[in-house]
Amino acid sequence: MFEYFSPDGQIGSPLQAIGFLGSALLGTLLMLHAMRAYSQTRDLLSLFAAFWRLDTLALLALSALVVLNLFHHAIAPLDGVFRPEIGDGGLVENLTILVMLFPAVIFFGALLRGNRQSELGVVFMSLVSFVLIFAFGEEISWGQHWFGFDIPESIAQTNLQEEINLHNYIQPETMELIYFIIGMALLLIAANLQWLFKASRSDQGFLALKTLLILSSILMTHHIFQELAELAVIVTGFLIWARMNDGRMKLRPTWLKALASI
Repeated sequence: MFEYFSPDGQIGSPLQAIGFLGSALLGTLLMLHAMRAYSQTRDLLSLFAAFWRLDTLALLALSALVVLNLFHHAIAPLDGVFRPEIGDGGLVENLTILVMLFPAVIFFGALLRGNRQSELGVVFMSLVSFVLIFAFGEEISWGQHWFGFDIPESIAQTNLQEEINLHNYIQPETMELIYFIIGMALLLIAANLQWLFKASRSDQGFLALKTLLILSSILMTHHIFQELAELAVIVTGFLIWARMNDGRMKLRPTWLKALASI
């Protein structure tokens, strides 16, 4: 059973188990606190209405994939849903790389039409788009498996999965730490969402969005969920971007507003 609590099933790596269980506990407490605070100012119908939106569909889809992810690791591999250890493919990875390109395509399309958003500036969105396009290339190993590229011997000997990308040069322990730090950062963002953003009156609030952030943070802290965690983070980021893009959400801190408007 240790494979569910530490990398590669080694009992000598208990910190991931502690971190995962700790983040799950903190996330649950934060979610319960948010629902309690929300229900104190609104009736039960408003509480349900807070989830009745696109966020809900994303949350339900991700929750279903979490169940499939556990089945994939505990009972039988679902190669059509999750990618193999080496190579590309699977529903989750294909969804992840597709969602990566959405903001970049929409942003550059709006830029070509001359539409400028006051909240998100050209430089800021260009940098975000570049990062997403680069991540897209890394996820597909720059087309290696799609087009059957032959890789140089030097890459085959040094890359962990013999693929044309940079992230496989990072040691697994370091990658685990990076994902864990990102997970804790997402939990911190979820806890301070009202401080970071203000919502328009037409928006029902942050409850569903906060739930997505908490789910993303928990998934980020355990290695068996990492592929799904990437999808959860990108979907949540896309929903935040969409809200800011249509004016339903705006940044509160002055320095963040100045940075985003560049």
